[in-house]
Amino acid sequence: MQHTRNAEVRYMTSTENNLWNIRVNTIGFESISAHSSYPATGHPQEYSFSFERGRVLQEFQLVYITRGSGQFASKQIQQCDIHEGTVIVLNPGEWHTYRPDETTGWECYWVGFSGLVTENLGNLNPLIKVGYDEEMVALYRKILAVSNGERPGYQQLLSGVLIHLVAYLFFREKDKNWRDKEVLDKIDKARLIIREKINTPLSSEEIAASLNMSYTWFRRMFRQYTGLAPAQYIAQLKTQKAKEMLSGSNKTIKEIALELGYESIDYFSTQFKKQTGQTPTQFRATCQGKPNS
Repeated sequence: MQHTRNAEVRYMTSTENNLWNIRVNTIGFESISAHSSYPATGHPQEYSFSFERGRVLQEFQLVYITRGSGQFASKQIQQCDIHEGTVIVLNPGEWHTYRPDETTGWECYWVGFSGLVTENLGNLNPLIKVGYDEEMVALYRKILAVSNGERPGYQQLLSGVLIHLVAYLFFREKDKNWRDKEVLDKIDKARLIIREKINTPLSSEEIAASLNMSYTWFRRMFRQYTGLAPAQYIAQLKTQKAKEMLSGSNKTIKEIALELGYESIDYFSTQFKKQTGQTPTQFRATCQGKPNS
């Protein structure tokens, strides 16, 4: 059957040294109509495959299905159906195969790359459901646009966009683990309470009690979601507020300390230096362009 395909594909040929030890090898988009043969011909030998035979790549690839459905199998996963909104994470040296469903076809983006950024990608699930995400599509389109022309320095720019894409995928993978859970609402409420009461002496125990949660459980869940213990989160917000007041007002150090709910100027100065490496006086002098004494 005739293959109906709309595609944009790039295979990088530059030997330019990449300052970040990351290299984008291929980037592409293709739209496969229903009842078309697959895969298309014309790819370099190392990328060619048939569904029955599969293939093994020597790079990571992120394949994002934005429309349609199909089948996927790998060394890790038996053949299964995949649907639009799925990112396929392909590991180097691992057998895999995939194809669009004959009745739907599909549209997909892919990017293949290698280098230091790939070291932790093996921790990602092989199939990640993100839904249709405009930001992810924009990042793939950006890589495609930058790759056109291969202007001087383009590999460095490609690497930067790729890091953004990988980081965003990690964020979506972590974020989906918290979706539709009651704990997420409570953590969000806790952060709102902290922000609203940032000028008061606020303890983590009080926050937990206001949410009808045990302190131990609250602290563990809060840290898992934000990466910080509640006390650390409070300290960081207080420090940020202190920075704004030190750089943007004429209030004295004592007035700022009292307004932020600190017990004394000394305790405020100690906590501020712990967070910033400077005392409040030194920080204000730096903001005003004065030498630190």
